[in-house]
Amino acid sequence: MATAKTVLIADDDKLILSTFRYALTKRGYNVLLAENGAEAIAHLERGPVDIVFLDVIMPEKEGLETLLEIMRRFPSVPVHVMSGGGTRSKQDFLAVAQSFGATSVIRKPVTPPELVKIIEELPRAIGSNEEKKTA
Repeated sequence: MATAKTVLIADDDKLILSTFRYALTKRGYNVLLAENGAEAIAHLERGPVDIVFLDVIMPEKEGLETLLEIMRRFPSVPVHVMSGGGTRSKQDFLAVAQSFGATSVIRKPVTPPELVKIIEELPRAIGSNEEKKTA
């Protein structure tokens, strides 16, 4: 990979964050971590992010609200929404995220190789932010 892509993982599960950070860093990606939507937005405000993996159920600022804000403020960033359930069925949360315009929805549990596959299958979406960094 010529230039390291920046991947933002937003999830309130510290084990998921550490597992994904380890696996993606090992494959050459820059990885940013956020434990809630507010932290995710703060990372996006500080600098370019190539792809976001966003959990739905998080404290402070939940995933669907964060998805809408990212789409409004950072429309070129692909956002992949993840959910393992909650008070409603996980299908409902994922269907809502998809209707809101998420790039894709992912049912948890999700493995690091699945994230890598998603990143590698979207080179145009990821590469578009590289062009904006230099513009």
